Amino acid sequence: MAKEKPGRRTTIYRMTGVADFKEAIRDKYLEADGFEHQDVEVGGHPGFLVTGAMSRDKAKWCAAVSDLTAQDIEVSGITPAGVILIRIPGFEDDEVVHALTYGMGFQLLEPGKIDNLFGQRIAIRTASPDELRSLTVTTMDERSRTSRSTIPQGDGLRGFGLGDVGEAVSRIVAPAALSGLSRSGGKPLQIRGADALNVPIGLTGEEVIADLLLLEQLLATDPNPELKLLDQLAIVKNPETKSQLEDRLSDALVSGTGSIALAWPHERVDENGTPDSWMPKNLWTGGGNKLRQGQPEWDEVKAALDSHAPERRLARVGQASIQLFRDAEGDEPISQAIPLKRWIAFECDHDGQRYALYDGAWYQLHHDYADNINQRTEAIFSQVDDDLVFPAWASTEDEEAYNKRLATALGGVCLDRKLITTSLHRRGMEACDVYLPDGTLIHVKKTDKSAAVSHLLAQALVSAEALCSDLEARQELCTRISVGGGNPSTFGSKPARIIIAMHRGDGQAITAQSLFTFSKVNLVRQVATLEERGIDVRVISIGACDSVDS
Repeated sequence: MAKEKPGRRTTIYRMTGVADFKEAIRDKYLEADGFEHQDVEVGGHPGFLVTGAMSRDKAKWCAAVSDLTAQDIEVSGITPAGVILIRIPGFEDDEVVHALTYGMGFQLLEPGKIDNLFGQRIAIRTASPDELRSLTVTTMDERSRTSRSTIPQGDGLRGFGLGDVGEAVSRIVAPAALSGLSRSGGKPLQIRGADALNVPIGLTGEEVIADLLLLEQLLATDPNPELKLLDQLAIVKNPETKSQLEDRLSDALVSGTGSIALAWPHERVDENGTPDSWMPKNLWTGGGNKLRQGQPEWDEVKAALDSHAPERRLARVGQASIQLFRDAEGDEPISQAIPLKRWIAFECDHDGQRYALYDGAWYQLHHDYADNINQRTEAIFSQVDDDLVFPAWASTEDEEAYNKRLATALGGVCLDRKLITTSLHRRGMEACDVYLPDGTLIHVKKTDKSAAVSHLLAQALVSAEALCSDLEARQELCTRISVGGGNPSTFGSKPARIIIAMHRGDGQAITAQSLFTFSKVNLVRQVATLEERGIDVRVISIGACDSVDS
């Protein structure tokens, strides 16, 4: 018996909102010379074929080579491209089509119609959880980083160092249980799942239709339980969805309602100190873009945006920036000019899904993911130590005055703005605001909703990591404690406990519910990091009063 030919490995895109096949193809390729398109049938189902070649009479690099060699270089090039669009009747959504791309065919597709999570969702439902070969992960923490890790022999999520919150996976390479594909030979296949899916599919029209039906059936199933967390947070890349979310943000900027506020993009701030001034750029009209005292607050930023016409406010968010300074005179910058959009925290519901703007990017939050984050944040807030009674914060007090009074009330040493310098932190870092004799470090911040929460969390983590790993940092802290009149002998190799204390100027209590989702994500991640080091963490909301005597 002749051996069955294997399937042809093909890159498949899933496209949505396509009432007419031509909507899935960029206009330039429907009209360009050298490209042809026609209606076809594939396995008895309607399809649309686009083929052609992208040609260039002279490659762009020819001029550079000619300049370097004094030779007349002319090299032309032709790049072929092909797309077959297939619509399979019977789906609940009859505007779904599948695009089989060949060569540079993916460039012909209309980006706004691409289901950017298609390949990833198939991989999460079929990949072998213990044999993952490669993951591309964006991590929402104090750095907001994207990285690709590869383990050729395969491993589970723990082997990739993947946690369970604040990590969005955009690409998966792994063996997968796709034995139902027509030309799989009944064996697991290695797949690459990202925006598209790359798998071997059938060689006849009927086989291809059966394979596409199988993929759609897989999308309707639940994710593999061991990989479910990869399905709970996704980067939004679909241009059409992003445009709709930008419209929602624009509406919130005009109405001033909804879940919108200022967040602290601490991952863009080089130093750990608290700024004394900030400089807006392109934010105000007229002469409003001048050095301002204190820290950026949402009310002030919102007032500046309100000075622009409603239809121009979203554009202004993309044009404006904020730079932070350590000193009141604006001579010591502690950040670059940070785009205003990276300061904006915004959440909304759209088409039955929850979305959040974080660090200038849009993310889709699965409801299970949001519930998980909420539960874990509630658990952190529910932990209380009876030995800590924080005095109420008077409306007449600034942060420095309150920290001095807090230190006296708790029998500690006020270290607010008492920076310690080390070889690693040459420009100084703040170990804590108040040090207690039992080795407790208290970090205090007056916050406007989530405006400074991420800054406070990053301050606590940077301090703890430095004190746990750097003898020089511990020695500098002990010196500060002694100078402040305290006893440093009780401080060991790491903090005994870290208190994150927050206060809202309007007197309302800060609760797990009042934080934005990604403030909760940062809190959960950083508490987990500190507790892994054996450091207890507590979160306290400081009450308010009219005056110190009340």
